[in-house]
Amino acid sequence: MKNEDFIHYTWQFQQFDKSNLKTTDGQLLNIIKPGYRNSNSGPDFENARVSIGQIEWAGKVEIHIKSSDWIKHQHQFDTAYENVILHVVWEHDEEVLRSDKTTIPTLEVKDLVYKDTLLKYENLLKNNTDIPCQHHLVEVSKLAKVSMIEKALAHRLQQKSEVLKTIFTATQSDYEELAYRVFARNMGFKLNSEAFLRLAEVLPFKIIQKHRGNLLQIEALLFGQAGFLDETKDEYSESLAKEYQFLAQKYGLSSQKMERREWRFLRTRLGNFPTVRISQVATVLNHTQALFSLFVEDASKESIEKALQVRSSEYWRQHYDIGKKSDAEMHGIGKSSIENLLINTSVQLLAFYSEKIDNYSYFEKAIKILETIKPETNFITKIWQNLEFKCVSAFDSQALIEQYNHYCSHKRCTQCALGVEILRKA
Repeated sequence: MKNEDFIHYTWQFQQFDKSNLKTTDGQLLNIIKPGYRNSNSGPDFENARVSIGQIEWAGKVEIHIKSSDWIKHQHQFDTAYENVILHVVWEHDEEVLRSDKTTIPTLEVKDLVYKDTLLKYENLLKNNTDIPCQHHLVEVSKLAKVSMIEKALAHRLQQKSEVLKTIFTATQSDYEELAYRVFARNMGFKLNSEAFLRLAEVLPFKIIQKHRGNLLQIEALLFGQAGFLDETKDEYSESLAKEYQFLAQKYGLSSQKMERREWRFLRTRLGNFPTVRISQVATVLNHTQALFSLFVEDASKESIEKALQVRSSEYWRQHYDIGKKSDAEMHGIGKSSIENLLINTSVQLLAFYSEKIDNYSYFEKAIKILETIKPETNFITKIWQNLEFKCVSAFDSQALIEQYNHYCSHKRCTQCALGVEILRKA
C-alpha cells in the first residue's frame, strides 16, 4: 500500500480495528476524536483528541506512509509540527523525535485496516474504466451523488479563484483591471487566451476608459498594441495606425507593443480569428463604463448578454482580418460564446469576490447564473449521462467535468463522496 490518500481516508473515517490499540512503543491508545482534515499547510488533521496511557492529548495528527517520511519531509525543522500528538503511518520503520528529543507517539495501521476496505480500494485503483467506481454506482445513495456534484463544483470554482488571485495581485488589487483582464483572456477562448491576457496587461483598462464613446480610438489602441498595425493595407488600417501612433506616444505604450506572430490563426474558423475577437472586445468596451459592475456588482444573465450582444463596427462586419474582406457578413459574439463568457468570466469573478470579501451572496449569484445556462456537451458529460447522471444546466456540467478531471482521472476515490460511501460499505 503506497498511497497516502488511503491512510488519510482510514484515519478520517476510522476504517481499522480499534480494539486494544497500542502505539509502536507499546502504550495503550484510545482515539476520542480523529480531528478535521487540514486543507492548508501543516499537519494533516487538526483538533484531534487521543489518550495515550493515562494522559489525554489534544492537537494535530500527521499521516505518512513510513515513519521515516517525517524526516524526509524535514518536519523536524518546522515549528508547525511541534504539537503533533500522534503520527499515523502505514509502516513504522524509524523512531521520530521532536526538537526537544522526545519521541512522537506513532500508530502503525497496515495490520489494522479492514481487509475488505483495502481490497475494494485496490480494485478501484486497478479499474481502467473512465469512472473507477462505475460498477458500484448502484450501491451509492442519492445524497452521496448530490454531495459529489456540489463538492466538485466548489473545488472547480476555488481552483479558478486561485488563478484570479494571481491576476488580481498583478493589477495592484484593482477590481476593474481584474475584470478587464479576465474578460479579455476569455475572449481569446482556448487558442488565444494567453495572447489576449497579454494584450490586457500591456494596455491598461484605465486608458481604454478615457476613450469610451470613440470606437475608432479604442480599436486603434487595441489593434495597435496587439501588433496588427505595423503594415497598413487599406484606408481603415491607415486611420487606425495614425491614431495609434499619437496615442501610443501620449501613453508611452510602444515599448510593450505585441507582435502579430504572437497570435494564432491556424485551425480556427473566421469568426474566431483574433482580429475579429479584438473588434468585438473594442465594441463591448466602447459601450461599457465599468466591467466589474457588469460582471459582478450588477451581474445577471440578461444584463451581461445584452452588453455582449452589441454589433461590431461597420468595417468588422465585412472583414475577418485587416485588409481581408469576408464573403458574408461577420456576426457579433454568438450565443455559445456568450454562455462561455458567463461561465468563465462572470461566474469566476463572482466566486473570487465572494471569497475575497467573505460575502456568500456573490457566490449565490454565481450559482444562479450557472443554473440558467444550458449544460456543455462533450465526451466527459456524455460519460456521466451514460451512467444516468442528469446534466440539466451548466451547474451540473461544470461539476461533472471537474469530477472527471480532478478526481476520477487521478483516482482520488478517498476524496470523493461516492468513493467514501463505497469503501465504507466494504
